[in-house]
Amino acid sequence: MAEQRADSGLKPLRRYAPDLLAGKVALVTGGGTGMGKATALEMARCGAKLAILGRRKEILDAAVDELCAEGTEALSIPCDIRVPDSIQQAMDAIRVRYGRLDILVNNAGGQFVSPAREISNKGFEAVIRNNLLGTWYVTKAAADNFFFEHGGRVICVTAVTRCGNPGFAHTIAARGGVTALMKTLAIEWAEYGILINCVAPGTIKTEAFQQYPIPEENWHIYTRNLLGRPGSAQEVANAIVFLASPLADFVTGEDWYIDGGETLHLAHDAREMIDPVRFRARRPARGLDEL
Repeated sequence: MAEQRADSGLKPLRRYAPDLLAGKVALVTGGGTGMGKATALEMARCGAKLAILGRRKEILDAAVDELCAEGTEALSIPCDIRVPDSIQQAMDAIRVRYGRLDILVNNAGGQFVSPAREISNKGFEAVIRNNLLGTWYVTKAAADNFFFEHGGRVICVTAVTRCGNPGFAHTIAARGGVTALMKTLAIEWAEYGILINCVAPGTIKTEAFQQYPIPEENWHIYTRNLLGRPGSAQEVANAIVFLASPLADFVTGEDWYIDGGETLHLAHDAREMIDPVRFRARRPARGLDEL
């Protein structure tokens, strides 16, 4: 079955088989918008039942309506992933509704743009708490409540970290921590039948684009990857669904870059994209003979 991607104008994609995830229950954090919602919808098309977490009930409820329109069951659970008690309540709700959980997609997170020298300790800690600690809390709760009993899949949405990202020191630290954590858990928890992987999206065009102060004249920089375009939420969802499915039964501990070859394009400079004046050094770097 093929469907046209409205956001890119590319050739139609062939979807996965409609029974690929039949009988599975998936939890997607941050499942009300963007890549999280795209993933939940693709899983619904593959036969999974869904639970989606987020802090805004009205957005979750609207997403549930879309999921149910795909012919599946869906449950919205308002939840703050920074609060373990809130997460446990979500796990309890999933057990009451479905009796099991097979797939966890850690998609929820958030950050703000700032040069590192302007980030306060409080701001840095807030991003770490949201992106790293929140991911750990949800993953540990899913394992304790479900996965240690019968195995499961964990897929974490992180970020491209191998070359740094100016303006996002806090979230790069957090996402890098998630990647290292998940590789370690993949080793420790393999004996329980738990497969754990990360996907690291590059420049993905979603509604979240609107929150960043990128001047219109700098948007062309988003095409400075090897494919010459930003990615779509659907393309990230396709990778996540693969890792969640039996097609990836022999894949664990991996960190997949979904970036169109962006990290291979050395000319890319995020500082120029966001605010070149703000990130410009206030004085020239000193040579070794001046030290």
